[in-house]
Amino acid sequence: MELLILSDTHGKRSRVREVLEKSRPDALLFLGDGLRDVESAELPCPLFAVRGNCDWTAFADAPEERLETFGGVRVFLTHGHRYGVKSGPGAALAAAVRQNADVLLYGHVHEPHEEWLPAGTDTAAGPLQKPLLVVCPGSLGAPRSGEPSFATLTIRNGTPLVGFGNL
Repeated sequence: MELLILSDTHGKRSRVREVLEKSRPDALLFLGDGLRDVESAELPCPLFAVRGNCDWTAFADAPEERLETFGGVRVFLTHGHRYGVKSGPGAALAAAVRQNADVLLYGHVHEPHEEWLPAGTDTAAGPLQKPLLVVCPGSLGAPRSGEPSFATLTIRNGTPLVGFGNL
């Protein structure tokens, strides 16, 4: 299963279309701040989205976080602003642990990040009972530095593998 992870598009609809044309994922996971960009695109796959701090007025009914299962892998999605991810993913990580997630996906910081935490790692929610993959795809619309970025999550035999791409 191939999942495309986008966040923080901030009005760059053409970039959403460009990435979708190149990747043809099984599902699009959108982490907020640009819901209008993905909802207006002709999506070739199902959309699983959360709202970000810039999506309030138009998408007040969209969830701020969600837990989904893909190929047996539990994925916790959040924009991250409610968890203060600009100071680090610790609070979001604790929320993912409470949800028994295998993968934490967050946005908001506009910089790509990947971290694999082994079982036993101490978190604010206690030690991890199983490994946790932590991923921020960066920003497709307004990167802090470098090029617009996105992430992919490949799930094979219940194992997640992350990749990153740039436009």
